[in-house]
Amino acid sequence: SRAPGPPQLGVSLGRAAGSGGFAGGAMVLKSVLGEYASLAMIAVALVAILANSSSIDPEDSIPWEVTLAGTCGLSVCAVAILAKKPEVAYFVMGSLLFATPTYYVYHRNVDVHNWGFGTRFSYKASVAEVMSGYWETTPNVTRWDAYLPGPMTLVQLSMANPSVRLYANATEIMHSGVDLKSQATGAKTHDYLLVSSPRKVKKEVASIMTLLKVPVTLEVWPAEADMSMDLQIASGIVAPHLFSARVLPLEKGAAMDVLRRKHHLRPFLLDVFAVDFKHNMFDMYDEPAF
Repeated sequence: SRAPGPPQLGVSLGRAAGSGGFAGGAMVLKSVLGEYASLAMIAVALVAILANSSSIDPEDSIPWEVTLAGTCGLSVCAVAILAKKPEVAYFVMGSLLFATPTYYVYHRNVDVHNWGFGTRFSYKASVAEVMSGYWETTPNVTRWDAYLPGPMTLVQLSMANPSVRLYANATEIMHSGVDLKSQATGAKTHDYLLVSSPRKVKKEVASIMTLLKVPVTLEVWPAEADMSMDLQIASGIVAPHLFSARVLPLEKGAAMDVLRRKHHLRPFLLDVFAVDFKHNMFDMYDEPAF
């Protein structure tokens, strides 16, 4: 008797089309490619990443960090599959998928116009509420949210908050009367400033305060200025300020307790790392973003 030969691709595809459609075709491809099916899919994904990265228009290309991480991750997965270690490939790809939203959100900014801040969110609003609300209204940051199911956004999947760019008039900024000094030298290192935003409560207008922790090296508040005045009078600067900051929980201590009793203080503070002057908030949108 004659030994059976290898299965004929045409016959197998015909049977698959007659009895299983897409699923049958997938089984045939798996039987033909064998263990190289996973490598073929990795190669296709790698080509797609590199093709998107090389787009002439930067608005259509993916960030170089994603290209680098994707290329390295897929390469490790290919080696792991060849070495018969699929668990390594699963771990690498799972880690990348888990970390990508956090990386993207951490390097983005949400833009807050202080005048409408109090009207939009009460002083009891949590960090998550504020970040989610302004994430949806900030240009150039939500382009990838369309690929998520329903109303979900990347900021909801992230383990870190984006930075905040707070646009405030100089007349809305005042000193809290609290500062931070170095324990080693006794020199002042930070000023704690209050930024007031109006909110109508029971037919009366209340001031909702956001606390800013500002390094003295940024020279926002003059050293010998009267702390009972607003920043425009204290510094003589009329131009609105644009504060770039990280969001932190409100610090604890007797000084913070006093501020809470005196003001409608939000439950977080902004740790400022840069200050700029913008006569128009929309000037910042001229900056390139991916």
